Amino acid sequence: MTDQTPRLSIQQQMYTRERRGIFRTTEGYDTIAKSGGLDPSFVKKTLHPLCVYDSPAELTATGEKNSDAYPEAMHLLHLEQGETVIGRSVFREADFTGLRSTFFTHHYVIPTGYKADPEQDYRSWLSASFEESYSLDNATELNELSRLPLSAPAAPKLSVSQLLSELGMEERDFKALLHAVMVSLGSKKKVYIALSVPIGQLADRAKQLLAVLYSCLPYGYRKTLGFLTYSKEPISRKGIHLTFVESGSLRPGDREIEKEFVFDLPNGRIMNVDLDGLDQPYLNAAWSHLDDREALERFFRFADVMLKNMDTGRALAAASYHELWVMHEAIEGNEALLEQHQMMVLKGALQYLTTPDALDTKVELSDLLLSRFDLEYDKVSQGAVPEEAILSIFIEYYRLVGKLIENKLVGYLIYAISNANKSGDQDATASLYDRVERDAVLGEAFFHKIIAGPRFAESLFFPYLQTKLKSVPLRNIIPTIAVWAEAYPKVYEYDRLYAIVLELVQEKLSRERYSLGAVNAVFEQVNQLTAGSEHERAGIGAQRLGRELVQDIYQTVLKKLEPERLTREELMQAKFLSDTRKMQRWNHELSDSNQSTTARIIHVLFQWLILRDANEDVWDSLSAQELNRVQGIGRSLLAEGLKETDFPELVTAFLRGSHFDMVDYDGLIDYLHEHCAQKETIYRFFLWTETIPHFLGGRGFVAAYKTAIIRYFKEYDPAALKSRSNWKDYFDQCGDKLNTIFKQAQLEVSSPLARLFRRNRKGTLILSIVGLGFVLIISGILLSTGGKGSNDPEKAELPEVSSTPTPDVTLEPDLVDKLDTKIYIEQAAAAEGRPATTWVKFLFKDSAACTQFAPQSLKIQVPFEDAVTYSDLERIPSCTNIPSSLPDTIDPSNASTSTSNPDSEVSSEGGGTLEGAADSATDEEYSYHVAVSLGKQVDIPANTLIWFDDSEVALVVKDR
Repeated sequence: MTDQTPRLSIQQQMYTRERRGIFRTTEGYDTIAKSGGLDPSFVKKTLHPLCVYDSPAELTATGEKNSDAYPEAMHLLHLEQGETVIGRSVFREADFTGLRSTFFTHHYVIPTGYKADPEQDYRSWLSASFEESYSLDNATELNELSRLPLSAPAAPKLSVSQLLSELGMEERDFKALLHAVMVSLGSKKKVYIALSVPIGQLADRAKQLLAVLYSCLPYGYRKTLGFLTYSKEPISRKGIHLTFVESGSLRPGDREIEKEFVFDLPNGRIMNVDLDGLDQPYLNAAWSHLDDREALERFFRFADVMLKNMDTGRALAAASYHELWVMHEAIEGNEALLEQHQMMVLKGALQYLTTPDALDTKVELSDLLLSRFDLEYDKVSQGAVPEEAILSIFIEYYRLVGKLIENKLVGYLIYAISNANKSGDQDATASLYDRVERDAVLGEAFFHKIIAGPRFAESLFFPYLQTKLKSVPLRNIIPTIAVWAEAYPKVYEYDRLYAIVLELVQEKLSRERYSLGAVNAVFEQVNQLTAGSEHERAGIGAQRLGRELVQDIYQTVLKKLEPERLTREELMQAKFLSDTRKMQRWNHELSDSNQSTTARIIHVLFQWLILRDANEDVWDSLSAQELNRVQGIGRSLLAEGLKETDFPELVTAFLRGSHFDMVDYDGLIDYLHEHCAQKETIYRFFLWTETIPHFLGGRGFVAAYKTAIIRYFKEYDPAALKSRSNWKDYFDQCGDKLNTIFKQAQLEVSSPLARLFRRNRKGTLILSIVGLGFVLIISGILLSTGGKGSNDPEKAELPEVSSTPTPDVTLEPDLVDKLDTKIYIEQAAAAEGRPATTWVKFLFKDSAACTQFAPQSLKIQVPFEDAVTYSDLERIPSCTNIPSSLPDTIDPSNASTSTSNPDSEVSSEGGGTLEGAADSATDEEYSYHVAVSLGKQVDIPANTLIWFDDSEVALVVKDR
C-alpha cells in the first residue's frame, strides 16, 4: 500500500473529473489528492477501479439535477494484504466546467495492523465522514489520520423491528438474508438486494440494514464482509459480497445473476436460498435476539475463543455457529436445546478441544463433555445400552484427558457390556468389545479390570475370549492365547481358560479330520508357548496348558486315526514323531491298547519312511501282526510316486522270516511291475541290487531272485531284451553275474528254434557250412548251362538270385489285427530323372477302404535291426474300376515278397488272405490298390514287420 516503511496511519485519496490530476496533466478523471503514504501503483491498480458512479436510471430518465436526490454509493472491502478500504462516491451536478455532471470519490485506507475492535469497528465504518468535493487550489497531499473521521451521531429514528417492517422484511426474509450473507462470505456467490424505498433513501436504509446485519454476524464475518450501498446494476466486484441495487434492476432470467443470492423485495422474490432450511439454531437465535445485542455479543466472544487455532475456513462456516450456539446455550443451562442437537454438539466440542492448550483455554467445553458423560453413566448404571456413536465420543474424549476419566469409563463399559449380555443383544456386545479393542490404552485398562477378579472374568472376559477364538483359524488359537497370557498372566489362574482352549482346539482339529499336519502345527505352537513366556507366573501356566493340551490331542488323534488311510505327504508333516524320547514318554501314559498299537505303527512308519532310520529296536517294538500292518501301509505309501531313493525302504516292505532277513522276491517284482510308471525304474532297481546283501548268496545272486528276474521278463516285459538301447543303457552296464541273468532271460523269451540254435552253436555251424556248400554246387550247375543257345559269351545270362534272406521265425508282432488286405513289395529300377525306389502295394477288396487308406508314415523293422520310419511318402491310389498303373520303371520280375497276417495261410503265389479268407481267394478279388513309394530302394526281406501311422497293427512280410 505505502511507498515507504509501513505505517499505522489511515491514508486518504480523492478522485473526480478535473483540469488535471496527480497522474495526468490534462483534464479528465484522476486522483486529485492523496496521502503521502499511498503508493502510486496501489492507487491506480486498487483504488481507481473503485472510483465509479452510475446514476440511477429512474433519476436519469427524469433529468434530475439536484445532487441531494441521488443516493451515495458507499463501499467497504477488506484486501488480501490486510488493508481495509472504505470509500464513498457521490453525484455532482456539475464539474469544473459547470457544463457536465460528474461524481466525487473519497477513500480511507486503514492499514494492516491498525488496532481493531470487532465489537465496535463496524459502527465506525458505517458512520465514517467523507468529503464531497476538493479544490485544486488546496495541496495535493492529504493528511495521514490517526483515526477514522466519524459523522455526528444522529438520534435513532427507527427500532430494528420498525426498520424491517418498513423494508417489508419478515422473519423468513431476514433469516434468509443473514444466511445468504454468511454463505457468501465462505464461497464465491454474491448477494444482491433491492429495497422497497425511494431511490433517494436507498443508501441510508442500506446502511441501517447493514448495521442490523453486522450486529448479527460473528466476528469472523465482520472482518471479511464487503458491501456497496448503491449500484445501478447487479455487477460482480472483487471483495464486495453484498450489493444494494436500484429497484427494477434484478430482472428475472438475467443470466448474470441466475446462480447468485437475489432478494428482490419490491417484487417479493428471493432466489437461490433454501427457505425450508432456515430452521437452524443460530438463525433462530439471531432473529430472537435482534433487540438484545449484548446476548449476541456474549455468544460472539464465546465463539471467537472456541475457534481460536482452528482451521480458518471454520470461522466462515455457518454450521460452526449453529453448533457453537447450542454449546453456548447448553453451558448457560438450555438442556432442551442440547438434547435436540446432542451428537452435533458433542462431536463439535471434541473437535474444538483438539487444538493446543484447548483444555486450558476452552474449559467450558471440557466441562460440558464431563457433564454429559456423568449423565450417560447414570443411564448405563440403570440398565441402558449406549449407542456406539455416543460411546465413541467419550472414548475420544478419554484420549484427550486420559486418567481424568479412565476408571469411570472402564466402569461405564462394564455396565454397558453386562447390560447388552443380559438383554441378549450379541451384536451390541460384539460392537462394544470391538470399540474397546481399537483403543490400546483403554483396552489394557479395561481387561486388567475384568481379569483381576473371578466375577467379571467369568461373566465378561471368558465369553469374549471364547467368541474371539472361535473366529480365528486353528493355527492362530495358541498364538492368540500367548498374546493374552503375556499381557495378563492372571488368566492362567482360571480353570475356564484350559477348558475353553481344549474344547476349541479339539473342535477345529475335528474339522481338519485330525490330520497329522494340523496336529503337528498345534504341537509346534505349544512348544513356542511354553518356551516364550517372559513372566514366571505365565511360564508356569503355559507349561500346564501345553501339557494338558498335548496329552488330550495326542490321545484323541490315536483314537481317530486310521493308519491305512495315511498319505505319504501327511506322514511327512508329522514331525513330532521324530522325537523318540518324547514319543516314549507320551506312549507310556497311554492306557488304551488300541491307541498304543496306533502310536507304535505311526512312529515306526515315520522312522522308516520319512527319517529312513528305522533300526532294530524300532522294528522290535512291533508284534508280528503290527509288523504286517506296517509293511502293508508302507507298500501303499511307497506306491505314491516310487523313486530310486525309495529302494532300501521298498526292500524292507518285503522282508519276511522270523529274523526279518528273507525277501519275498516274487512279491517285490510283482509290486515293481504294478507301481512303477516307467519300466526303466525296474531296470535300475535290478542294477541297484548288485551290492545289496538281501539279494546275494555265497556264489552270486540268490536263486529265488534269479528266478524272479527271469519270470519278470517272460511274463511282463519280453520286448525289453530285444531293444539295443536297453542293453546299452542298462543290461550291459551291470556286473557279469547280473548280465548272465539278463542273457538267460533273453534266451527264455526267444522262440524255440532260436533257443535250439543258441544252445547248440556247434551243430548250427556245421549245418550252415553244409547249406553253403549246397548253394555253391547248385550255382555251378546253373552257370555251366546258362550260356547254351548263345554264340556270344557276353550275352550269356546268369540266373537271378533273390536277395531275400531266410526268414527269422523269432520275430513276431506284438499285436496283429485281422485286416482284409494284401501287401506286395515291388522294386522300381532307376530311370531318367528318377532314382531306384521301393514300392509297398496295398490291395483291397473294398473301394471305400481303398479310398480312405492314406498313410502318412510307414515304420519298417527288418529282422535283427532297429525299426526305420518313412514319412516322405508318394501315394498312387487305384480305387476305381479304371486301374492306375505304377511308374513304368517298376520291374514286375523284381516283385519279391508279399505281406499278410501271420496267422493267415499264404498261397504258393505269395498272396495271403485275411480274416479267415479261403485259400482259393485270388488276386482278382483284390481289385483295388494303393501303391506307396518309400522314396529310395530298400531291401525288405521276409519276416519284416510293417506298421502304418500310429497303428499298433503289425503286418509280416512272407515269401512270395
